[in-house]
Amino acid sequence: MMPEPRLYDFCGLPIGSALALPELRATSALPRCEVAIERKTSPPGGVLWFHEWRKPRGPRWLSFGRIDGGYMLRFPRLADFVVNEAATRIVARPAAGLPIETLRHLLIDQVLPLAASRHGHVALHASAVHLDGIGAIGFVGQAGRGKSTLAAALAADGAHVVTDDCLTIAARGRSLDAVPGYPGLRLWPRSAARAVLASARTRQVAHYSTKQRVLSGAEFRQQPTPLRALFLLAPRAASGAPATIGTIGPRARLMGLLRFGYVLDVEDRRDLAMLFSGLSRIVESVPVMRLRVRSGSRFLPRAAGLIRQFAADA
Repeated sequence: MMPEPRLYDFCGLPIGSALALPELRATSALPRCEVAIERKTSPPGGVLWFHEWRKPRGPRWLSFGRIDGGYMLRFPRLADFVVNEAATRIVARPAAGLPIETLRHLLIDQVLPLAASRHGHVALHASAVHLDGIGAIGFVGQAGRGKSTLAAALAADGAHVVTDDCLTIAARGRSLDAVPGYPGLRLWPRSAARAVLASARTRQVAHYSTKQRVLSGAEFRQQPTPLRALFLLAPRAASGAPATIGTIGPRARLMGLLRFGYVLDVEDRRDLAMLFSGLSRIVESVPVMRLRVRSGSRFLPRAAGLIRQFAADA
């Protein structure tokens, strides 16, 4: 007899999961996506591979393939995830001996954002915080640009973390809301925000990484909050001011966000049109700025202060 699925919320998407996901908040809402787990036996046939993600200056990280009735997402030597056409069912197939923490990380931080995009959510590779009296600001950019570090630095200055690495944005009348993710941050032990780690309860994110999942030591937002600004992160500066904020043109704003939008099928016109429409509304509604932060932990508090001041004045 199969156990009853546990019910969770992932960035506004109710999930029913046979796999315990303690990182996520519980919910009583009816699930719109079910997660099952199978032990991987042999590689499936008939996969038409059409897209891949690669780590910066590294090997292939995730391959996207089409199969009958849906998609295959393959993390080489780690796990496969079979996602049906509507992303209402996800079957995780971990490799033998894969630690359960790693499987949860792949599902929560990689697969579920893609599934959320299939459900009509505008999802960005971004972290965000809520500032009292202001609303939410988000940091958008590729891995290693400091999204989580900036969120942690602002959290150390009193902000509430809204989400880490996947920001979903929902329309509410004429305004846009940043939807909370799960209560946690992922930081490198030697990150510029390591002061947050010093007093926090942490857990290793995955067996192949030294990155730590921060479970305490910061305040986490539980309700949607109005989105006030987004920052596209440029490479860190070696000199100059702790942070510089610059304007960019409308097309650059849209294309900059589009580059970091989660989408399950990059060749599906419906998915792309939905993402493009959502991002167009964002760039018309809130400031989208370019942010460059100076390298070095000693500059981080001042950078956080400049970002907070900009958000207050926007």
